[in-house]
Amino acid sequence: QYSRMKVFIILMICVVSMARSESTNVEEFTVGNNAFAGDVYKKLVPINDGKNFLFCPLSAEIILALTQIGARGVTAQQLSKGLHLPEDSKNVEKIFQDLIPSVKGNDKYNLDSANKIYVKNGYKIKNEYKNVAQNSFGAEIQNINFEERESAALEINAWVAGKTHNKITNLIDPKSLNRDSRLMLINTLYFKGTWSHSFIERNTHKKPFFYKENDHVDVDMMDTTKYLQYLESSELNAKFLQMRYAGNDVSMVIVLPNDIEGLSALENQIDKVLSTKLKHTTRVHVQIPKFKSETTIKLTEILKNLGVKDAFEDYADFSGIGEPGQIPIKISEVIQKNIIEVDEKGTVAASATAVHAVTTFSLIREPPPKEFNANHPFIYYIKSSAGVMFVGRYVNK
Repeated sequence: QYSRMKVFIILMICVVSMARSESTNVEEFTVGNNAFAGDVYKKLVPINDGKNFLFCPLSAEIILALTQIGARGVTAQQLSKGLHLPEDSKNVEKIFQDLIPSVKGNDKYNLDSANKIYVKNGYKIKNEYKNVAQNSFGAEIQNINFEERESAALEINAWVAGKTHNKITNLIDPKSLNRDSRLMLINTLYFKGTWSHSFIERNTHKKPFFYKENDHVDVDMMDTTKYLQYLESSELNAKFLQMRYAGNDVSMVIVLPNDIEGLSALENQIDKVLSTKLKHTTRVHVQIPKFKSETTIKLTEILKNLGVKDAFEDYADFSGIGEPGQIPIKISEVIQKNIIEVDEKGTVAASATAVHAVTTFSLIREPPPKEFNANHPFIYYIKSSAGVMFVGRYVNK
């Protein structure tokens, strides 16, 4: 009888990204991570028909890469291909040795990330795997008795709540734990950032958001006029707007189709959307909804559709994790939970100065600003120098 490895990916964010890194390993990771983001996004569209969703490629890749390190044979090959990571586990180790230390906050924003592996009492992990988990991924390893369901769930949930500033509670259902449980791998990520140029709250008003050509709901629409990176793409029939967060190394890009019902056509070209570069700055009148979105993503079937199949079968090969003689393990579940909140908050002192200076000067000297009115469904993603960290869509209130 085969036991089960349960993999939970937990994410709590307000706005999310990571710090700057010039590492060649991180640059290699960026290319694959962007491709992985596009692959999963395409699979999420039909599952979330008419709904908002948010996916965090970074969180998924961290915890699944930690799983891949312990895989062997075809299981490892499928994970590498599906995640767009190198097949050589040593290269994967090097990537995350550079990446993990950069996932931390500074004086401009708060960012807390943590990895933890809960191991059933008596299940022995290879020292090699343990060393990689701790040294390359910064993972904490703790023994636990999964068969004492209530107390085990209570302990795990307390750790998750602490790492997510009490935003995620009661994550683990005691009923999901049983005598077959051997490992639980968890990644938590919490980030709170502020706009480089904040929106003024008194300029936020109720305005219509057209989720269809002739159907709308009223939303709190934020409003400002700033110098921002902006692009009009005739190829994608869409407008791009990039807004930076304090520190200027993290930004959100909003991609707005020109047509009210143009989101589907845009999503069919998500790879081009994520690879489009914004180089020019211009004065833009921005109107975007103030919104909060919560998503629970069951990644198991999505990963299988991306070719990661053996990891979930009885013949999965994770022999790089357990010591010889341990019962073989497989992944039973991969879950990601996300929260994003977008509001007016920003670096008040800097933005107040910019508003008064820009508005007063521009009204006299410059032509009317470009109009970016996100009053219908759009794609958004958050990026840093490491690439696209989060990608989602807003389609309805």
